[in-house]
Amino acid sequence: MAAEVSSGTKDPARADKVGADDYLRIVDIRKEFDGFVAVDDTTLSVRQGEIFALLGGSGCGKSTLLRCLGGFEKPTAGKIYLDDQEMNDLPPYERPINMMFQSYALFPHMTVEQNIAFGLKQDGHKRDAIARRVDEMLTIVQMTKFGKRKPHQLSGGQQQRVALARSLAKSPKLLLLDEPMGALDKKLRSQMQLELVNIIEKLGVTCVMVTHDQEEAMTMAHRIALMDSGRIRQVGTPDEIYEQPTSRFAAEFIGSVNMVNGRIEEDMADYVTIRSPKLEHLIHIGHGVSGFEGQEVSFAVRPEKLSIGKTEPTQPHNKAEGIIEDIAYFGSHSVYHVRLANGTKFMANFANMQRWASESLTWNDKVWVSWGENAGVVLTS
Repeated sequence: MAAEVSSGTKDPARADKVGADDYLRIVDIRKEFDGFVAVDDTTLSVRQGEIFALLGGSGCGKSTLLRCLGGFEKPTAGKIYLDDQEMNDLPPYERPINMMFQSYALFPHMTVEQNIAFGLKQDGHKRDAIARRVDEMLTIVQMTKFGKRKPHQLSGGQQQRVALARSLAKSPKLLLLDEPMGALDKKLRSQMQLELVNIIEKLGVTCVMVTHDQEEAMTMAHRIALMDSGRIRQVGTPDEIYEQPTSRFAAEFIGSVNMVNGRIEEDMADYVTIRSPKLEHLIHIGHGVSGFEGQEVSFAVRPEKLSIGKTEPTQPHNKAEGIIEDIAYFGSHSVYHVRLANGTKFMANFANMQRWASESLTWNDKVWVSWGENAGVVLTS
């Protein structure tokens, strides 16, 4: 007997309605290819209704892990559970999971409506139910007027919406996105990031996406897993990953950062001082770090946390003098590259609040960069 199609639509205001922490469980997953370890004993939990990003550079293992979730690769070891059901031995077509590929993989000989309906027909749903579901999906992705067109008659953004509609038509428990914006130009990519999030959240589907684009992960995901060499280096919300990196790798991978090495000189309950051979003045942190005197650490501070000016700050710590070696103008802000006397370079962001404000600082000016006691983080690894 043919089945009806459930829409699975939930309250669109679901930002505070994320479900169980362990809806998707990845337990000690390992994947080897001829002795090469692509995914190295990885354990993760994804919450129901969450958009979760696997972020990392080429070869870090993120795509391999995604393919293991979809059933396109079989893990060498470990288990995958979705809604308490083990997935390891299920082929892709039996998993309650759909994947949207970077190339979209639309059938060129089919219309938009036929592409969206394809999976539903394969599952034997009733014709009327399929028609209703296709109409519903076309409305959700704002493609109602294009149902009779074929993929080559659509723009890149429209093709992406059709691919998303096809992936969501069967109401999967898990949606996998493989570099979802990779085929789009920068301006359209920024627009589609927010549209994609709105559609996914409206339907309440759990989503795992793979990307190498930091901006894409920070814009779209509720949480991010930062991957390197097959391992998860840090998991957190976008602001946690950016503001509270737990390793030098995480600090350097996400955004721009100024990094100096040093040794802890004092570690008290309410402050820490660090002596760096690269800086004349001490680094002062407004909280303890549970370290010990003489411990080697790194201090990381983002360029936008720095102040820059021609007058020496009155504060005794957290400052350095140098010369403006280069200026990068980005419209909304400028980035000043300041070289200290010993060759160390700092980057400082300057917001262009006025039209010609950047003219007050220019190449070869002697300047001071400074930062607050809670502007940076201390890293031990």
